[in-house]
Amino acid sequence: MLNRRKQIANACVGMLCLIVSSCAVLLLLAIVVFMLQESWPVWVSQGFSGIAFSTNWNPLGDPPLTGIGTMIISTLWVAMGGLFIAAPIGFCAAIFLAEFAPPRLADIIRPVLNILTGIPSVVYGFLGAAVLVSFFEVNFNMASGESLFCASLILTVMVLPYIVATSEAALRAVPREYRQTALALGVSKPYLTLKVLVPLAKKGLVGALILAFGRAAGETMAVLMVAGNVLIMPNSWFSKGEPLSALIALELGSAEVGSAHYQGLFAAGLVLLIFVMAINLGLAFIRRDKKTG
Repeated sequence: MLNRRKQIANACVGMLCLIVSSCAVLLLLAIVVFMLQESWPVWVSQGFSGIAFSTNWNPLGDPPLTGIGTMIISTLWVAMGGLFIAAPIGFCAAIFLAEFAPPRLADIIRPVLNILTGIPSVVYGFLGAAVLVSFFEVNFNMASGESLFCASLILTVMVLPYIVATSEAALRAVPREYRQTALALGVSKPYLTLKVLVPLAKKGLVGALILAFGRAAGETMAVLMVAGNVLIMPNSWFSKGEPLSALIALELGSAEVGSAHYQGLFAAGLVLLIFVMAINLGLAFIRRDKKTG
């Protein structure tokens, strides 16, 4: 009788989890379908290449043009720039926390990193506009200190905790036997870390980079406040630009519902959504491969 009740309880819990998971998948599909439906007229009239690869953004013109190639390049500049700075810092911090930090010091650093992930992005953007932008204006005699580089610096701070936490978890997941065997052979701790643990945890480290890149590419408010928001093709890291997320946030409020402007912004949002989904699917693939490998 007792086993029968346990089986019924397990079945109920399993069914509940299945329903919740199915709702989450359906919600995601509903968002994709809704955005595709709202932007469908511009996809039909201009085609994928006319939107994703064109740099002509003039949705109020005749004919309306909704090319978002400039914004895609700005998004890549900002996200990859932030990752370029954050990756070495994050990996070094993760190695320190996993292998070298005294336990008491690590217990202090980890909660601080968790707090950094909880700070609203508008606070990061405000600090960037008040400190970084002013710094470049004063010290480099610039008319405006806003640039993609400033946005990348802000994103560096925002994605750093994700890289550190994920990389540290990957290093700690390496089986203890590898450490014991290497130390028994007389190798030094730095050699053990760099030549044994890091190669074994490389898939987890790559996963940390992908996770951080997805977070940086989808960030809106902090980037909007320091990137400059100019619809020109950026030719360097220090140019101004307007990433996709900033474009949508700035113009959606002024777009007439059902207009080409409105549809073009939904097309931009759909491209950004698919871009972030592809990154997360890549991360899931790496984790799955790591478990089965």
